[in-house]
Amino acid sequence: MVTPDYFRTFGIRIVKGRAFTDQDNASSVRVAMVNQDFVDRFLKGSDPLQKRVIVAELLSHPTRVGAPVGWQIVGVFHNVRSRGLREDNPEVYVPFWQSPWPSAGIGVRTEKDPAAMVKSVAAAVHAMDPEIAFANPRTMDQVRNDVLASDRFTMILFASFAAIALLLSALGIYGVMAFSIAQRSHEIALRMALGATRGRVLALVLREGAVLASVGLGLGLIGAYFVGRTMQSALFGVGAMDFSAIAMVGLVLLVTALAACYLPGRRAAALEPMQALRRE
Repeated sequence: MVTPDYFRTFGIRIVKGRAFTDQDNASSVRVAMVNQDFVDRFLKGSDPLQKRVIVAELLSHPTRVGAPVGWQIVGVFHNVRSRGLREDNPEVYVPFWQSPWPSAGIGVRTEKDPAAMVKSVAAAVHAMDPEIAFANPRTMDQVRNDVLASDRFTMILFASFAAIALLLSALGIYGVMAFSIAQRSHEIALRMALGATRGRVLALVLREGAVLASVGLGLGLIGAYFVGRTMQSALFGVGAMDFSAIAMVGLVLLVTALAACYLPGRRAAALEPMQALRRE
């Protein structure tokens, strides 16, 4: 149940027909407006302005309904996700004065800071009737934040797990490369004894680490697709494959792998060939 200024206040575009007017009152023909999703699901291929919807009349109580009443469709508005941000839902709006309700919400559109208008709106309401309760005032930003609160928590949880996994992977790469270089100290000493410079030894270690990291990234892309599909159903506005995000994450992982290989590489480049050969 909405008043005529509802659509203009919230910037809801009328796709076809008209919005409610002050003439749509208790003594006039019962009218209704539906959203585009309602038309696509139930009135596809027909003119919605020539149709009527049959809805049981509400009797000022959630559990009390009256006889079915016909409402003439006079307008179609674009889809507004008023129940959530994940998907569209069929909606039917009727004029407030043709189906009044004991409690109501007030929408205010302002060019100033919405939070600063709360006291002014409350004062205007209490000036009309001091006994009216003005509860839970919220701005549209607060409404959106409340709706996305669970998604935000899920995102923080995933990001925390990702940070821990990145740290563990860096430690694992460092450990593997350090062990590999310790096992190959004789080979590295021979290379240096035959003329390999310290820079070439460091480049060799980094190149081997980059190859291993690239193979891991290739396999990880396969897993990223399935993880992306899971996140698509868990988070709002997240696609199954976000190529920019995947490229950024891949770059971070590659840099992390090279950083984990750098310290063992420096240690290998700092070997003294003769000392290493004597130990072997």
